[in-house]
Amino acid sequence: MPERMIRGRGVRASGAVVLAGALLAVATGPARADFGGDPGGSTPSPWSIESHVTLTANDAGTGAKHLLSVGGSWVPPACWYEPQYTPDQFDAAFKALMEQLGSTSGAADMLKQYEALKADGDFHRGQPGAWWGMVKTKKVWDLPVTDACTQSPGIQWVPAGNPPAGMLAVTPQMLSKIAYAATKLPAPQVKLSPAADRQTVNLPTFVSFSEPLQPVSVTASLDYMGFSIAASTLAVPVALRVDAGTDDASPRSCTYNFVSAGGGYQVDSSTSGCNINYARSSRGGSYPLTGQVTWQVTWTPSKNPHAAPANPLPNGLTDGTPQNVVVREIQTVVTG
Repeated sequence: MPERMIRGRGVRASGAVVLAGALLAVATGPARADFGGDPGGSTPSPWSIESHVTLTANDAGTGAKHLLSVGGSWVPPACWYEPQYTPDQFDAAFKALMEQLGSTSGAADMLKQYEALKADGDFHRGQPGAWWGMVKTKKVWDLPVTDACTQSPGIQWVPAGNPPAGMLAVTPQMLSKIAYAATKLPAPQVKLSPAADRQTVNLPTFVSFSEPLQPVSVTASLDYMGFSIAASTLAVPVALRVDAGTDDASPRSCTYNFVSAGGGYQVDSSTSGCNINYARSSRGGSYPLTGQVTWQVTWTPSKNPHAAPANPLPNGLTDGTPQNVVVREIQTVVTG
């Protein structure tokens, strides 16, 4: 069967069947209809090609923040190809687009493209596989950054979910990058003893958490038209660094390892050899004590973040809101 590529206008031979660039160009217009629904079910809208990747995450609590990657980057893709149409759906979407073009200058070219596709295998009806389309990262995912999309819009026939070499097809590794970028972690607000407004010069400041920190997982999955892949990330707190907020402390900072506790992870510095001691009072003001948690992040090519293998990802950091620490001196009366 001859293979054709259509990008805007014109039909030419190609090493792969890539179709309807004009369809995609219009599909990125102002309307935002989804192409969802059952394969072979309702006709997809020609005005939007949405990714069918879904994100699920456990609740990181109020004030959760995107992790700050350290020791490397794992930036999500800006665009990729994934299954979009059955032959019937692609045929219907093409017809709907031609109807909306009406008698405009591009209508005649679109009709020629449609007739060529119809004659060249009838949109692959009766064959196992799907039409894959290029999609872009969803804004609703609230990802802090993505790579630039360098792909030209297109739709390509992929037999039985087996993308050809050279195609930017969705993979579990891509999904792991999306899940990593979407990970939000709880801000580390440490509990102080004595309390923040009752600190005393030259007495140790013990830190802990009111509740153990829980691991955070995010799963990005694609289960559509018989094609199913997933990736899950798991972030586990491993270290807490506390900074006194002033050089008038000895030491200025301490780092503690988390230990398993209460189904999560906890730090309790009361038995540690390192605790902040303020050497001077805050003299009517306060010192901004801060906590920073390092999270160890891994990913698995599945919907189970605890599955094996657990592939390492760059560690993540989260910073807590500074606590205003008031330090006073103890007045001691010595009698002879």
